[in-house]
Amino acid sequence: MNEKLLKNADLAGVYHLPPLRRAAFEAAAQKLHFPTLTADISGHQKIEATLRKIGSALHFPIWFGANFDALFDCLVDPDWYPAKGHVVIFKGIDSLRSADPEDFTTLIEVIQAAAESRCAAGTPLWILLDTPARGIAPLPEA
Repeated sequence: MNEKLLKNADLAGVYHLPPLRRAAFEAAAQKLHFPTLTADISGHQKIEATLRKIGSALHFPIWFGANFDALFDCLVDPDWYPAKGHVVIFKGIDSLRSADPEDFTTLIEVIQAAAESRCAAGTPLWILLDTPARGIAPLPEA
């Protein structure tokens, strides 16, 4: 079921992934050769540290500047991590929301814009959050 969902590039975007569905979704991504990268940002309350952690976890290039513009640029860069599509999982994102709601909102806006840009380019980017967030739908069943 998850493979069918992942193959539908038009549905790629930012979603809440319930923990019980994570293993099955990762297995489907592996079958399709979509790299699954996880950024655990728990405990990071300042956006600079959060963005550095994301850049390291997602293997961004050395030029990554740990700011929102650079995050967008890396996520949409086809040379960042060559593949037919990507799955990025953000764990512990609730700590940023609690510490700095404004930066949390900006982070969500940036990753949504990156996912939309990648979808339009034909290389789906699935960004999955481990915590529900306003305006972020649960991952569809198929």
